[in-house]
Amino acid sequence: MEGYAKQTFLALLNPYGTVVHTYPGIIDKVKPSIKKHGYAYYLGSKQTSMIPDSLIKRMGENGFLQHTIDRMSYGGRAVDMQLRSPLTGNLMTGSSSGTALNVFYRINDIGIGSDGGGSVLAPAAALNLYGFISPMIEQEYLRQYEKVSTDNIAFSPSLGLIGRSLDIIQKAAACALDMDLPEAATEQLKIVGIPAFHKRLRLDIYEKREVLIPFVKETVQRGTILLSKEGPVDFYGLGDSIFGHFSDRTWAIQKKSGKGLMRVANMCGVSALAIPEEDLGCCTLLLCDSNPQDIMNMLKAAENYVKPQNALIDRYFGNFQMYFEG
Repeated sequence: MEGYAKQTFLALLNPYGTVVHTYPGIIDKVKPSIKKHGYAYYLGSKQTSMIPDSLIKRMGENGFLQHTIDRMSYGGRAVDMQLRSPLTGNLMTGSSSGTALNVFYRINDIGIGSDGGGSVLAPAAALNLYGFISPMIEQEYLRQYEKVSTDNIAFSPSLGLIGRSLDIIQKAAACALDMDLPEAATEQLKIVGIPAFHKRLRLDIYEKREVLIPFVKETVQRGTILLSKEGPVDFYGLGDSIFGHFSDRTWAIQKKSGKGLMRVANMCGVSALAIPEEDLGCCTLLLCDSNPQDIMNMLKAAENYVKPQNALIDRYFGNFQMYFEG
């Protein structure tokens, strides 16, 4: 129980301004959850009405206990002008910025965010976390939130998950989708890598969204997983279309942000999983058709791409004592 208490102490201290509200009494549900499910995970949710109470309730009933409400970037912006990345000192990738940071800082074990044009996948990748989105999560509820992006593309948002391990993403995704995760992929999958298309299609995954959307929609069919290597996210450039729209010069800087197909996954109606690479801010991105079988198979196939966790990051940011010394 000490570990859960430390998570709450850190949430209440809120040293990085990432927490909007904390539920310290949730610790009372930890032992019953462990007894029933074998685990209890602390969950944070983005401060948005797009995440319905019904989802939070279902997650709580299955061992994912709401611990915090997390700060998000104002207006759903792709970079958060108030929060910083603890790895680079750069502006934090948005818009599920606080949710990703609270998972990274070990305040929470899992986070729920919303994704329009990369707002879950990109902040997860920027911090070498796992990110998963699917339009099948609370699909009917989200139809009311159709939007137009800052680069003038109409879309409906998806909900998604951010975590530090594939195992917790698999469990949380199965709960969020109300599905059972199979022991192994139930059918042979065709995995298509982007480099195979480069010479033939001259595809640049960092090109404007309107170029990428038709490609993804054509390529990602039932039984096919599209694989893309992306990043480093918001390291060499600023991946924000408000900044990038001014001129060819600002667009060139935006293009260096390392955000490729993660910007269009939701807009194409596909489900996607960002798997962290060992290099800072880089990921393997898997995209599949949004049907139950392909999603579950993608989550299992992802096990082949998992890299060892960074021991230094675990040791340094797992040391809660540093916040309470002196």
